[in-house]
Amino acid sequence: GRPPFKWLCEGGVQSFLRKRYHPALDARAIRLRPLPAALKRVVDRFAKTPERMNRLIFWHNRQFDRWVASHIESFGNLAFGYESACLFTFRRAKALGIPTVMYQPIATAETATELLTEEARRFPHLASSLRYNWFPPEELARRREERALADAIVCASQFTKQSLVDAGVDAAKIFVEPYGVDQSVFAPSQEKHARFSVIWASSYTQTKGIGYLLDALARSPAPGAELVLAGYPFGPDIVAAYEDRVRIRRLGKVPRPVLAKEMARCHVHVFPTLVDGFGRNIVEAMASGLPVITTRHCGGPDLIEDGVTGFIIPIRDVDAIAEKLAWVHDHPAEAKMMGERARERVAPLTPADYRSRFADRIEAIWRGRRTA
Repeated sequence: GRPPFKWLCEGGVQSFLRKRYHPALDARAIRLRPLPAALKRVVDRFAKTPERMNRLIFWHNRQFDRWVASHIESFGNLAFGYESACLFTFRRAKALGIPTVMYQPIATAETATELLTEEARRFPHLASSLRYNWFPPEELARRREERALADAIVCASQFTKQSLVDAGVDAAKIFVEPYGVDQSVFAPSQEKHARFSVIWASSYTQTKGIGYLLDALARSPAPGAELVLAGYPFGPDIVAAYEDRVRIRRLGKVPRPVLAKEMARCHVHVFPTLVDGFGRNIVEAMASGLPVITTRHCGGPDLIEDGVTGFIIPIRDVDAIAEKLAWVHDHPAEAKMMGERARERVAPLTPADYRSRFADRIEAIWRGRRTA
């Protein structure tokens, strides 16, 4: 809606820009740096390997960070930065006496590297599908200094918080704020698929444990089951190798409203992730009235009471996934009640609630640091 973009015709570019468009914000309070971001989008298409993609992301983060740091005195009196994109800004903020807050979107790079290096060793044929598993030494050093310079760190799950504590961060400066979900979009449906349906709502990557779910389904724990895939492959399409043993229906990368309608018609959501910051798909599935089977390496334990509102299983446990899938299939009435309890559990977690909690948290940190 801003004058520099009025000439853009309706279509893919407009749709992409609206993903980050908030009409309630005063445009005069926003500074844009569109050309480098557009250039990165173009160059992204030529980054054929995960390592090249990561190097490009790290480079772009550094350039954006330098730009913010050079303007921070005119921008405001609090520096809020995303992990890996705020080191220069935080250094400058410290020199100016400006409070610093970092957002940690996922478990630390150290935790991820440890888990995913082991995963690559166990299953070398799936290693190229891993993501968030490669960090050069200078990137690890950058992230360590960002944590040290942050007056406070905000994240979305206790798992992420614990990874920060394990990395040496003082627990007192870490705050957990779980995401909300639009419950007018994600809601239960009485119309279920005739075939027992398992919904996957994420990218197809072994980082999120897709291989363990496929191995479990290949054992036929729920006769005639169908795996509904909403998402896209990261790296090679590891799902294709199972299509002769597992009934699979691919939706592709779909908008949230389309995902919500499909999710509500399924019977269970499985997310055996190895490393995650929260797992928005978990809270979306719970709002849709589904039992969720997930691990402790995400926001699942913060939301799910094991055996009551879903199931918490160990990572890399195909037997546990198969067992829980069989239970959901064989106990439809009890599974429906579990989904109803799950919906009740996440009812207070709305987008408006999240924005309010987050804003209150940042203001409290700002006031505390300003008076310290």
